[in-house]
Amino acid sequence: MYDFMEYCLKRFYRSSGWNEENQYSNLCSWSRAILDFHTPRGLSLVISKLPTPQFKPSYTLNALPTLNGSIGYLYTSKPLEIGTSATVDFQELVDRFRIVIKSPTTTTTTTTTTAKDYRVTPDYLLYGRMFFPGARLEAMYVRRISEHLQYLVTAVNSPRAYVSPQVAMQLQYDVGKWCSECSYTSDDGLLGLRALYNFGQPISTGQWSIGTEIYYGVLDKSGGLSTGIRYRTLPCSSSLPISFTYTLNPIVGHMSSSYVTKVTEELVMCSRFDFSIYSYESDLALGFEYRTKNKEKIETDVDEETGVVTLTVDRTEKLEGLIKARWSIAKGLALMWEGKFKNTLFSLGLTADLKSTSPIRTIGVEVQYFS
Repeated sequence: MYDFMEYCLKRFYRSSGWNEENQYSNLCSWSRAILDFHTPRGLSLVISKLPTPQFKPSYTLNALPTLNGSIGYLYTSKPLEIGTSATVDFQELVDRFRIVIKSPTTTTTTTTTTAKDYRVTPDYLLYGRMFFPGARLEAMYVRRISEHLQYLVTAVNSPRAYVSPQVAMQLQYDVGKWCSECSYTSDDGLLGLRALYNFGQPISTGQWSIGTEIYYGVLDKSGGLSTGIRYRTLPCSSSLPISFTYTLNPIVGHMSSSYVTKVTEELVMCSRFDFSIYSYESDLALGFEYRTKNKEKIETDVDEETGVVTLTVDRTEKLEGLIKARWSIAKGLALMWEGKFKNTLFSLGLTADLKSTSPIRTIGVEVQYFS
């Protein structure tokens, strides 16, 4: 389940019309959602407030295995409708298999249709969080420069580390057909360039994408390269959604291939194989996610004047729970159940090593509430 601040960031992207799925860093997003989920550890409580549509504070408390927490604040340039934990759409809160359709940016006025001037009405997000104990601080600033261009700046400062704050900057350019990203991190002087190109038209049933990443460390005078290819069905396809990805990093000799398919409306399955060319080490991971939906609701309406009883059946299906499971040779077993109970959201998870005499590694519960 997304952290409240992470969920607000994704809602900001969606409201401004930015498509995260069209970035090379999200080339394998479908398989990562099923195989690389993070289970809660210990007991965690997240409470968030919605005092205004633009300002949102959040408080986190972790009671087990150690006592720690954080205080965070988020501000957006325009109203960001989130909803409370009782009314929010649960399927938007969980990292799951989904086919993303880019929502068009509203650029119309009362008289004519013109492009939005981001210099006059900018879209930006400002976020900060402090962790206790230790007073470690993290911050983020996202701003849309134009319809196709935005930049993102993140910073982390730890007073106990006695080092300069770590700053990362990204400049992203997306025109739909292709997307490019330039990045720089201050701690190791790493320069990076990413690009993703989509073949075919969005109205076709399937689409091939190819991308690459080049990075160079200014301080240690070393570089790297990775490339990847992806095929996945599009929303207009009548066949079952599938996705195949293959990535290769020739410098470190790592390759990975994954396959995701939606078997039924409730079940999605995934497999991934990682292999090292130089050491011959490999790993096989298998996983699935199963969705539980609400049942039909019958509402009764009685007319006080005539006494006529009207029954209304709500057949709208909404996601109420998500069960995830993953097994891999290297990481072992992981299980997680995410759901909604009355006005709260919860996550239950555990990790285990079936080859060990004490198989249970971690177990945890996370509860979120915002109003």
